[in-house]
Amino acid sequence: MKRLPHLCRAPARALTLLLAPLLCGLAIEARAEVAVQRTFTKLASSNGHGAVMLDLEQKKVSHFREHLFATEEPVIDGVGNDVFVRGQPQVVHARDVLFDAFFGLRSGGSQRWLSAQDVDLDASGYAPWASGENGGTGLARMVQRVGTLEVTTYVFAPQSVPHAAFVMALRVRNTGTAPSTGVSVFSLQNFHLGYGRPGVMSDIDENGETVELSGNDFVEKGFAGVVVGRPLGAVARKAAWISTATGAANGYNVVQSGGGQDLQDFTAQPSAAKGWATAYQFNLGDIAAGAEKWAGVAFAHFGNPEGSATARQWLSDYVGTSDAKALVDAEVARWASFQNDTVKVPTGLSDNEETLLRHSAVVMHMAQVRSSEAWLREFLSRDGEPRATRFKAPNGSPATLPGLVKHAGKGAVLASLPPGQWTYAWIRDGAYAAAAMATLGMNTDAREALSYYLNADSGRFQNWRELQPYSMPPYIITLTRYHGFGVEETDFNEAGPNIEFDGFGLFLWALRHYERTTGDVTLVDQTWPTVSTKVGDALVALIDPQTGLIRADSSIWETHWNGRQRAWTYTSLTAARGLCDAAALAERVGDTERATRYRNAGESIRHAMAEKLTDHNFALGSNLEEVRSGRGYWDAAVLDAFAFELFDPAGKIARETIRGLDLRLSSPAGAGWSRNDDRYDHTGGADLSPWGGEYDSAEWVIVSLRGAMAKRMAGDPERAERVLKWVTDQSLKNYLAVSETYDELNGTYKYNSPMVGFGAGAYALALAHRAEGTADPACGAYLDESTITKTPDAGPGTPDAGPGTPDAGNPGQPDSGSSEEPQVTGGGCSATGPGAMALWLMLSLAGVTALTRRRRA
Repeated sequence: MKRLPHLCRAPARALTLLLAPLLCGLAIEARAEVAVQRTFTKLASSNGHGAVMLDLEQKKVSHFREHLFATEEPVIDGVGNDVFVRGQPQVVHARDVLFDAFFGLRSGGSQRWLSAQDVDLDASGYAPWASGENGGTGLARMVQRVGTLEVTTYVFAPQSVPHAAFVMALRVRNTGTAPSTGVSVFSLQNFHLGYGRPGVMSDIDENGETVELSGNDFVEKGFAGVVVGRPLGAVARKAAWISTATGAANGYNVVQSGGGQDLQDFTAQPSAAKGWATAYQFNLGDIAAGAEKWAGVAFAHFGNPEGSATARQWLSDYVGTSDAKALVDAEVARWASFQNDTVKVPTGLSDNEETLLRHSAVVMHMAQVRSSEAWLREFLSRDGEPRATRFKAPNGSPATLPGLVKHAGKGAVLASLPPGQWTYAWIRDGAYAAAAMATLGMNTDAREALSYYLNADSGRFQNWRELQPYSMPPYIITLTRYHGFGVEETDFNEAGPNIEFDGFGLFLWALRHYERTTGDVTLVDQTWPTVSTKVGDALVALIDPQTGLIRADSSIWETHWNGRQRAWTYTSLTAARGLCDAAALAERVGDTERATRYRNAGESIRHAMAEKLTDHNFALGSNLEEVRSGRGYWDAAVLDAFAFELFDPAGKIARETIRGLDLRLSSPAGAGWSRNDDRYDHTGGADLSPWGGEYDSAEWVIVSLRGAMAKRMAGDPERAERVLKWVTDQSLKNYLAVSETYDELNGTYKYNSPMVGFGAGAYALALAHRAEGTADPACGAYLDESTITKTPDAGPGTPDAGPGTPDAGNPGQPDSGSSEEPQVTGGGCSATGPGAMALWLMLSLAGVTALTRRRRA
């Protein structure tokens, strides 16, 4: 099968011959994005210690994790070394300790669980921070109706509780004209506290659990700690049962059967069993027309199974004498204070943009780790399986387990909130988030995020075999990401580890952005010795003397190692921008030698990029190796070369790069771009990136938002506004969650949501960039492109850029300014427009056919 850009020029199959004229004819037509759809219905809330999730599709609380992050630390052996099994590092997974929790309602003489009632999806979402607003808080809300009663579930992790905790409250409002009589509310909570650490989005076991009553508090404990539930309001009944219970002894069955039977009070003595569940019954009585009544439960988890007194005290400190309504009102007030006193909204925003911007600030705040201590048991995932830790006790002495340890996780900003699987601290995502925090006035959060990277346990991979050819210098910024306790980690597959160098430059850029935006110079002043020696100097040492680029790594798309490392453009562009910003910081602190060295290095990398990472049309490619091959080098991550202002956005390099990306990577369904061409750029794995798949062809929000900034500076504000409107409309339809990706064919949410740095942070930066409207060239000036003379390093292949018509803007006109006609014949059919879906389907069919033939062979 031919590569996608050559379909219109040299079709090779009968199907291609049939469809190519249609596709090429349709591609030049202007188009609009597909209609947005609601496909994301899981609403997370976090206080930086734990996280809880309300699932509007399942109509219940389906997740409550003991930590915000996905993993705690590496598994270590008796002498402190990381444990590997079959080449894979072993990790300590955080745990989801809740199977489910939901309310029930008795009204009109019958009762039911609300998990079986329809949800008003349009009325549900995050509670407003002020009257007339939408979202802007961390309170997830689910609206249902039973007759004339409107029942609204509120679920949130209280910001004032410095522990893993959540509140589940129910407001019952009579919207009818007559009183509703005999109303009762039931709450059911089914925690799992048994063995296992299968991963934070998977259920652990429910073996060996014990339930007891302490006053009105239910205390449930097991291997995974203790959960205390405190009712909010007058309690009529308190029930508990194991999963095998039948008849009136099973509280779930009592309510599920309808009628008006009360729960059976729990009076048994504590005993260990498998599968305990508990429930409360609140008799609200009559509710007058137009009136409302409330009920609810507050929960706290502690990792010490014998720590029920501690967890009860946490709830006493938080709840006091407040009822459910008072706690909900107080939580909304806290978020209103955050919106009024902290968040700075850029100028010129539409109402919808401001709504999403304000909620994006909430997402970033909730995604930041605020814990610095954790209780660890002496056993890992079951009794008798020993656990060790690298951390010390809070007083600095060696930790003795079981006991409290002080870790280095505080300040980390995770890449996503649940249900997204990326609840890890990547430096890449965190840099965009920290910069956005500073931009929005979240100065304390931004400072703690940047400080985290300088305090974490990093530099652990310096002597790895993979890095020996590089003579890897001492460093402090992770080469991939961090475990939740602030320990550098990377992931492995059959191609080895991910080792990424783009974080160095991104950190330096975010650090200077923080200083310039907030005016706070003390962070750099206090940390410059570490920043300069273990970030700036380390980055300079990674310049390849043969190419002038940053040495080959796994970079932004994490291609792993063992022959998959490349001299990625994204890594070099972040290095160039970061070193230019480090030079400005060095100059301010009086480190003139480094100021000169960093500036020279940044400018040198930029010049090498222009010489070696562009094709014969001066379009930036994905990496040196693919540019040299002349094929498969389209990568939307290079849009950051213009968003970071390394090159003149109206210059030849920008013009030809954006033109080529529009032709090759514009999304058929949306306003943005796929991340790269790796899914379709090869035949039978013969090219330099045979690992491509759906993750590559999906429309990526981060590159689209960075591309919108580049487009605006390049003189195409229409495309920039299309992207912003597309992301805004998508997010408003999907409960203010900015997605990682959209399906390129139908525009629906795909893979992970809600994203933080790659979502909420990038959105905030794009809006602020539009409002500011000022240029900030790297090292004070754009590259003088007249100094570039192309050398014949692009290999013998035909450069992979063609004279086709871009899909954005006026039909028949280039996407950015005027353009010289490219001197190549690399194809002219755009991978976008109304015919693009048929094109993708044709490619998919051809791929399936080829795969079938290979399997049969």
